[in-house]
Amino acid sequence: MGSTSRLVKNIIALWTPSILNPVVSFALILFISRYLGVEGLGTYSLVLSYLGIFVTLAALGLGTLVLREAARDLEQAHVFFVNAALFGTVSSVAAIVGMVLIVSFMGYKNEVFQAAVICSFSLFPTTAINYMEAMFRAFERSEYIAITFLLENLLRVGSCVILLWYGYGILALFTAFLGSRFLACLLMFSCYVKVLGMPKFQFRPDVWRFLGKEAATFASIAMFSTIHLHIDQIMLSKLKSLESVGIYSAADRLLDFCRALTVAFSAALFPILAKEYVSGIAELRRLTIRSLRYLLLGTIPTAIGTAILANNIITLVYGQKFLSAAPVLTLHIFSLIPFSMVYFLASVLIVTDNQRVDLGINVLAALINIALNFALIPYFAEIGAVLAVLITIIIFNQLQNWYIKQRLFPIPFLELTPKILLAAGMMGIVTFLLREWNLATNIFVSAAVYISLVVLFKAVTPEEIETVRAVTERWVKRYSP
Repeated sequence: MGSTSRLVKNIIALWTPSILNPVVSFALILFISRYLGVEGLGTYSLVLSYLGIFVTLAALGLGTLVLREAARDLEQAHVFFVNAALFGTVSSVAAIVGMVLIVSFMGYKNEVFQAAVICSFSLFPTTAINYMEAMFRAFERSEYIAITFLLENLLRVGSCVILLWYGYGILALFTAFLGSRFLACLLMFSCYVKVLGMPKFQFRPDVWRFLGKEAATFASIAMFSTIHLHIDQIMLSKLKSLESVGIYSAADRLLDFCRALTVAFSAALFPILAKEYVSGIAELRRLTIRSLRYLLLGTIPTAIGTAILANNIITLVYGQKFLSAAPVLTLHIFSLIPFSMVYFLASVLIVTDNQRVDLGINVLAALINIALNFALIPYFAEIGAVLAVLITIIIFNQLQNWYIKQRLFPIPFLELTPKILLAAGMMGIVTFLLREWNLATNIFVSAAVYISLVVLFKAVTPEEIETVRAVTERWVKRYSP
């Protein structure tokens, strides 16, 4: 399989669960909103926000380190995996204790605390899954990640919907969540053994020293990046109400759909970036600029189209009772553009051994986000949280750009964006004029207009068009009956 086809395969493999899982999960979200109301959805989202923060502490961020080192030297991959797993076992225990204590300290009602306690035990399998996922990505076998996550989500959502149907509450949902995580861990480990072989314990003092040296940096990166991405819902719960969390999370989950492809794209490129850096900085620069252009090609029209159709999308997905989430989505969706660049450029910093710089930027971003949330949420509620996220992510992106320009290579953003903005802006006019049409029809027509304009304005090269055609043709032949 050629390198382009392999990259496309891994992007699709990482993107598929990121897209299909939220689609399947929406069945659960809709059931929660119907059976447990806005407050129930707020409780569910709040506990998952805490879990998202403590997952990073449990895994110590070593999944990224294992991925980078394994991609650079596949022969040593199992050594890093096994030794990192021992680190993760101890840190998971500490994370469980920390999550329980923090939620208890925050003074939520008893049901929220009990749900958090049940959910905290999922940190054990989640940490193991994190490291195994890194190994599959390093070996560019991401299809096994997709299979595991899809099956897990189907099991979790199916069981939770049944529980809600029969009148069970939030505690039963998190019990089902916990069980599905353990089953997913067992499934992924069986795939690991089948595809990559049985990992054998080999104590390596040099690896332990290396992991110990880097663990604090990578754990801090993971922790602070998670804080500035998840702290908004926690602060909404304390400065406003669980209803505000429910409204905000309704829009945020739709944004997750859009984030999914950009995250999958960057994740699939990470091992390639690591290998290119070993070869030299020139090829890394070329790949970075080209990748950023692709991200802008996808995120700019997505943000514009979603902002215009926010009312239609919220009404279709959640119904009229969540219509107050529409203005939240209209503004929130624009954070997709800097988010996609931040996520990708963080990979560039890590593969070039500048993880401490990435850590410093993450710490600053977390502090800025917390300060902005304190300042804006009391006055603007959910919109205040959205503004805090948007301002923070823009500052984050600018700091990354400045450092990369100073220490690695310049990125010509002024050359990358004009044609894309022109095509996306003209597409937005069409989307607005057709806003009373059926939503699916509008999206299809708008996408067709945008693609035509991108080709007309030569925002993509003839070689890239030919590559897409060739890869598509190859995949059709391979997977057609």
